[in-house]
Amino acid sequence: MTQNNLLNDIQNATPLPLTQGVKIAYQGIRGANSFEAAGKLFPNGELVARHTFEDVFKAVESGECDYGVLPVENSTAGSVSAVYDLILRYRFYIVKALPMAIDYCLAGLRQSELSDIENVISHPQALSQCEEYINKMGFEQIPCPNTAVAARDTARKKCLNIAAICSYKAAEEYELKVLDEHLQDNPYNATRFIVISKRLYIDENANKVSLCFSLPHVTGALFKMLKRFDALGLNLTKIESRPIAGKDFEYLFYLDFSGNVRSDGVTELLCRLDEELPEFSFLGNYAEDI
Repeated sequence: MTQNNLLNDIQNATPLPLTQGVKIAYQGIRGANSFEAAGKLFPNGELVARHTFEDVFKAVESGECDYGVLPVENSTAGSVSAVYDLILRYRFYIVKALPMAIDYCLAGLRQSELSDIENVISHPQALSQCEEYINKMGFEQIPCPNTAVAARDTARKKCLNIAAICSYKAAEEYELKVLDEHLQDNPYNATRFIVISKRLYIDENANKVSLCFSLPHVTGALFKMLKRFDALGLNLTKIESRPIAGKDFEYLFYLDFSGNVRSDGVTELLCRLDEELPEFSFLGNYAEDI
C-alpha cells in the first residue's frame, strides 16, 4: 500500500452502515461469550456460529458473513494469541470493539450438588481465569473448545461429578443447575471483543487505532518509532509482537493507540510509517464502547 493509497483509503472511509439483516460470524455455539458479544454489537443482525477462530475469518473472507466477532484480550488471562496471529495473517479491518464483563458460574446437572463435583470442563482461557478457584476446590480440569460447548457437553454426559465453567446464559441455555457463582479470580474480569470486516469503515466517534508492522534490523528501531507517537501525545494502549512464520527471530508488531486518524498529525504519521517501514498495515480506526 503506497502513501497515497493509504491517505485515500482513510479519506474515503464511511461510517459503519446500518446493520439490519447483516450476517455476523462468531466462534462457538449459542450461549458462548462471543455469541453474547455479537448480540450486543449487532442487536439486529443474524448470528452465524463457526467452529474455530479461523472459520470466522474464512466466513468473512468468502463473503458468507459481513462481519466477524472475536475475543482478543482478557483482563486476567491476557491476549488470545491465536486471534492476533489470524489478524496479522488476514489483515482485515477492525471496525468496532467492545469490552464486556465476564462472570462465570459452575453449572452441573439438575441432580448434582457442589460436593459431587470432581472435574470441571471449559475453554482454556476460562480455566485460566478461574485458576485460583479450581485449585482451592481441588477440581481436575478438562479443556474444551468453548465455554458454551462445556455447558452443552456437561448436559450430554449426564455425569453427576462433572460441571462446566460457563456463563449464566449458557447454563440456562442447556438447562443446567448453577452450583456456584462468580468463579473468576479477578472480580473485574473482562474480555475485549473486536469486529472484523473486509471493508474499511471509520465512524465519526472512532477512538482507537490498530496497526501492524515490522521493523528494520537496526538498534533502537522500536524505541525510535514509539517516540514518534509520544511526540504527538498519543496514548499507546497495547503492543504485541508475534513471530513471522518461516523466518527465524523476525517479528510483526501489533499496536493499538487511542485517537482518531483525522486528528492533526495522525494521518501524516501513518503515511510516513507506511512509506518507511519494511511492512505496514493500517488495520482500522474504530469506536470502542466503554
